[in-house]
Amino acid sequence: NLFFRRNNILYTEEQIEKVLLYLDLLYSQNKIINLVGTKEKDQIFIRQIFDSLSLIKYQDRILKSGNKILDIGTGAGLPGIVLAIFFKNKDFYLLEKTLKKTKFLEKAIEKLGLDNVKLIRGRAEIIGKDKRYREQFDLVLARAVTKFLILIELSIPFCKINGKIIFYKSKKIFGELKNFSNEVIELGGKVLNVLEAETPCLQELRVFLEIKKVKNTPSKYPRSFSRIKREDLYN
Repeated sequence: NLFFRRNNILYTEEQIEKVLLYLDLLYSQNKIINLVGTKEKDQIFIRQIFDSLSLIKYQDRILKSGNKILDIGTGAGLPGIVLAIFFKNKDFYLLEKTLKKTKFLEKAIEKLGLDNVKLIRGRAEIIGKDKRYREQFDLVLARAVTKFLILIELSIPFCKINGKIIFYKSKKIFGELKNFSNEVIELGGKVLNVLEAETPCLQELRVFLEIKKVKNTPSKYPRSFSRIKREDLYN
């Protein structure tokens, strides 16, 4: 509760109960189907749930900018499910390609009673071409660990003009930005800021890259995943 007070997070007992229920579900299922790399329950709480919530520090800047939010490559629902517990007035869409993880997400959403969360099962490079989802979201979140060039090509096409894309990153982002800022522009984005936050109980700095969508993403993006991995953006 100290974490919530320090970050000016308004919460109810029901929300805390849901966070703890989600922790129980994640911990128990993780032993069976390997949802996250962290195995100990207290470390899942710190490294996964608290870390996901660290974005709330910037809720006035980021989370109030729109109501339709996509969590791309959500995995076990991080950060989407955790944030959805605290922002019940926003619609969260969780995009995940893996069947075992989407089955876990279905169960978690039902048990937590999260009627503001919807699942999209599929590959981002395919769903990103679908007009039902392409450039339809006010905010796109990505906490997934993958190469920066892959992440921007898969994420930026989902965002509306004037919407924002937020990546959960480490301090390595500064080097990545130096090398790939032109690619962000090519995809229709503009880097706004790099925001810092501390994760409770960890001596690690969480960095959020804030990108604004300033123009339509060219229709050729995202390319097939094999091309994304093999070729740079301009091939």
